[in-house]
Amino acid sequence: MKIISVLSRKGGVGKTLLSVGLAQVLGELGHRVALLDRDPEGSAMGWQHGAQATETLLPYRVIGPIEAAQLGDVDFLIVDTPPNDTRVLQDTARQSHVLLIPLLPGAGEMDRLQETVQALSKAELQDDVKLGFVLNRLEHDNVSGAMRPALEELGYPVVAQIRKAVDYQRAFGNLIPAPLTAPFRDALKELEVIA
Repeated sequence: MKIISVLSRKGGVGKTLLSVGLAQVLGELGHRVALLDRDPEGSAMGWQHGAQATETLLPYRVIGPIEAAQLGDVDFLIVDTPPNDTRVLQDTARQSHVLLIPLLPGAGEMDRLQETVQALSKAELQDDVKLGFVLNRLEHDNVSGAMRPALEELGYPVVAQIRKAVDYQRAFGNLIPAPLTAPFRDALKELEVIA
């Protein structure tokens, strides 16, 4: 089983959207996927409940921490982590094979990103762990355009960019429309999770 964790000390950066998108892409490729919702707000669980209410069949299952103890046979475990919980972030990161950090455009976001990076630097990560940054809710403006070069100058590899689109919000509790899954697929390819 390969563990892919979506981490950030900051809330509201799109961890759940990224987690769900990754799980959907892997599930649609035929992999057995579980999405572990470690966030007390339960956004990923909410997504699953919405899907059940509309009888939408998701290509992955969402589980809580108790169900994770009896996970069974899966190819990928995607972990959606809570904000502002350094201990959970570090514990999750230690067990993970792939770490993805979403962030929004803006100078203040770069400052908050350092809190996540510092927390990860104090965790004993696996030797071959792969790390990628995902720019989320990008617009067609100078601030959004400057984010990727700024991150790469710091040595932070950007593996995907997600444009700001109301269709992502509308997808809550359903499948993300196929054209909008490209950034999640890009991230998985860039990190050599899929070919």
